[in-house]
Amino acid sequence: MVETGQSEGGVRYRWVVLVVAFLVHATCIALIWQAVPPLKQAMAPDLGTPWQQVVVVYAAVSFGLVFTQLPGGALGDKYPVRYVVGLGAVFAGLATALRFAVPSLLGQVLVSVVAAVGMGLVNPNLIKVVTEWFPSRQLGLGQGILMSGNTLAAGLALSLSAGTVLGAVGDWQGVFLLYGGLTVAAGVLWLLLVRSPHENERPTNPETGLPFSTSEGVPLRESLSAVLRSPSTPWAVALTGLAFWAILGSLAVLPEFADAHTFDVPEYLLGTPLFLATIGAIGLPVLSDKYSRRLGLYMGILGLSLGVLLTGVAPSLPAFVLGMAVAGLFGGGLNAMFYLLPGELADIDPTHVGTMAGVILSLSQIGAVAASIAGAQVLTAYGLEASAVFVAGPTLVGLLLVTKLHLDGRGEVAAQETVAAGVGDD
Repeated sequence: MVETGQSEGGVRYRWVVLVVAFLVHATCIALIWQAVPPLKQAMAPDLGTPWQQVVVVYAAVSFGLVFTQLPGGALGDKYPVRYVVGLGAVFAGLATALRFAVPSLLGQVLVSVVAAVGMGLVNPNLIKVVTEWFPSRQLGLGQGILMSGNTLAAGLALSLSAGTVLGAVGDWQGVFLLYGGLTVAAGVLWLLLVRSPHENERPTNPETGLPFSTSEGVPLRESLSAVLRSPSTPWAVALTGLAFWAILGSLAVLPEFADAHTFDVPEYLLGTPLFLATIGAIGLPVLSDKYSRRLGLYMGILGLSLGVLLTGVAPSLPAFVLGMAVAGLFGGGLNAMFYLLPGELADIDPTHVGTMAGVILSLSQIGAVAASIAGAQVLTAYGLEASAVFVAGPTLVGLLLVTKLHLDGRGEVAAQETVAAGVGDD
C-alpha cells in the first residue's frame, strides 16, 4: 500500500500543538479544579460554613461536567476546535479568577458549575485535536503526554496550593485569581498557535491510504446519532464509568482511608497517587502503541483495582504507600487509555471523535460522583476493608467489557499490512 506522505513541517508542528494542549489541560482541567480540596479549610471561614461542607464546591465541577462535555464535544465536531477550546479555556479561567466576588457557599458552587461549561468545551476536544495530528502508532504517546499535564498539575495543586502558593499570595482568593489567570493565558496561547492540520499533515488512514478526514461542520444530530448507534459506545461508556468509579472514588476517600488505619500517614504522602499517575499516563499508552490497546486496558484495570484494595487492607505504612503508588500508576495509565478510545474504535468515524469523547467523558462522571459519595458512606457504616472492596471491585467487570470494544480496526490493520508488506518483500 502506498501511503500519502506527510509534510515535514506538519510532523514538527504536531509537537507544538501537543505542548500547548498539555498546558491547557494542566491549567483548565486540573489546576483550577484540584485546588479546591486543599483550600477548603482556608475558604470555610469566609464562606461561613464548616470546612467539611466546602467539598460540594469540588463536587459541583464533576456534576457540571456530566452535562457539558457531550455538547462540548459535539461543538468541536461542528466548529473549529481552535476557537471551541481556546474560548472554553478563557471562559473557565475567568470564572475561576472571579471566585473572590462571591463569598458564599452557594456562590462558589455556582462558579464551579459555570467553570464546568468552559471545561466541558475543552476536555473532549483536546482528545480530538491529538487524534487529528498523531498517527495511530504515536497516538498513545500523544494522548499520554496530554493526560500527564492533568495528573502533574493535579499533584502540584494538591501539594502546594494550601501551603507555598497560599503563603505567597496571601489568601485563597488570590490563589484562584492566579490559577484562573494562568488558565486564561493558556487559552490565549491556544488561540494564537493551534490550528487544525492541513490535508497533507493528517495521519494516514491505513484502510484507504488517504489522510483521515475530520472535517468541521458536522451537525450535532448527525454526529450524536452516529455515536449512539455505534456498537462500541455502551461498552466504552460502562468501562469508563467503572474506572472513574475507582479512580476518583478512591481519591475522594483517600484522606479518610489514611485516618482509619492504626498507623500514621504523613499528609504529604497523599499526593503519591497523582505523581505516579503522571508516569502511568505516558507509560501505559506508549506500551499499548508497541503491543495492543487491549493489553493496556487490562493492565490498567487490574493494577488500579489491586492498588485501591491494598490501601484498604494495608498492615503498615510501606504497604499503604505501595498501594497508593500502584493505584496511581495504573489509574493514571488507564485514564490516559480512555483518551485513546474515541480515535481508535473502528466503528467511530474520525468526523465524530469529538462527540464520542464528549459522550464517554460526560456519562462516566456519573460513576465518579456516585463513588465519591457512596464510598464514604460505606466506610462509615461498614469499615475500611468493605469500603476498599466497594470502590475497587466493580472496576474488575471492565475486564469483560474490553472484549466488547471494536479495537480491531485502524491500528491493527496498519500492523497487519506492515507484516504483509514485509512478507512480500521476502
